[in-house]
Amino acid sequence: MDISKEKYISTIKEKFSAAKIGSYLEKLKDLNVLIIGDTIIDEYVFVAPKGRAVKDPILSVEYENHETYAGGILAIAGHMSSYVNKIKLVTLIGDHNSKTDFIEKSLHENTELKTFIKKNSHTIVKKRYIESYRNNKLFKIEYINDSPIESDLTEEIVNYLDEELPKYDLIIIGDFGHGFINDSIRKVLENKSNFLCVNAQSNSANMGYNYINHYQKSDFIVMDDQEIRLPLMKRFEEIEEVIKEFRNKFNYNKFLVTIGKGGSIFFNNGALYKAPILVDTVVDTVGAGDAVFALTSLMIKAEADDELIPFIGNCAGGIKANIMGNKESVTKEKLIEFIKEKLQGKD
Repeated sequence: MDISKEKYISTIKEKFSAAKIGSYLEKLKDLNVLIIGDTIIDEYVFVAPKGRAVKDPILSVEYENHETYAGGILAIAGHMSSYVNKIKLVTLIGDHNSKTDFIEKSLHENTELKTFIKKNSHTIVKKRYIESYRNNKLFKIEYINDSPIESDLTEEIVNYLDEELPKYDLIIIGDFGHGFINDSIRKVLENKSNFLCVNAQSNSANMGYNYINHYQKSDFIVMDDQEIRLPLMKRFEEIEEVIKEFRNKFNYNKFLVTIGKGGSIFFNNGALYKAPILVDTVVDTVGAGDAVFALTSLMIKAEADDELIPFIGNCAGGIKANIMGNKESVTKEKLIEFIKEKLQGKD
């Protein structure tokens, strides 16, 4: 990113007061939002490495404790819940080991759950083993059946969405590419949504098969650096060049690209708005992109100034990157406090 954090914050401070930013957040309080996507349960198992096992060439560790967090679409709903009036959460769970009790307990009071059941499956669990001293991740196990859903379930979901979507001001798609959202579901989402925001994630389970260009219509998209490069097969080119080609090829008018420690870039009809990262420490990057997606989608819906979109996104990402897993959400209170601290020059 071409601009220092200090100079960037100074520029934002000159143009926008905390009260001005707060006025956009206030516009969200009457919004009714439908969020659809994969439920993911994140289990973090904290261990202390003991060394190489004597009889096998493997790392031996001692169990210390574990925690369970509401990830995937549950995390996105958590990030949005303190800003809006009502959330309808539409998701897919398994017919055994469904984790229903945990899912329901993770929801906020203004969130209503609508689940569909996938046969011969359990609700997705991603279990990470963490070295507890520095919080380094050792490896991950996924409990997942990511085969496509059957036609009768697709029809049931499409019929439900056809009736439900027009009731909501904002539709959020968290597409983690685990066999839930197919072409028929995408079509009804694109045709019946009043305002549609999309994140189609590329991850180790779906690499090469869940590109954003599956979506033909959207009002706003959030991607990371890899997710915008993959459908274009542009691995090494400058990100500005990639963004230009992405716009020309797929005709999306409004999107945000996150670039890890490089910050983020917001594209709006030919104009680019860059923002550096706003924190110097990181605890865990898992779920940071979901927080960015949730908060920038809300700011787009609130018709915030273009320069504020990557700023708010990087505020949300910075807060989330200093929370272990999806243990906590980026609430309105946390966001306002973080913004005030940054505008006052505090780190």
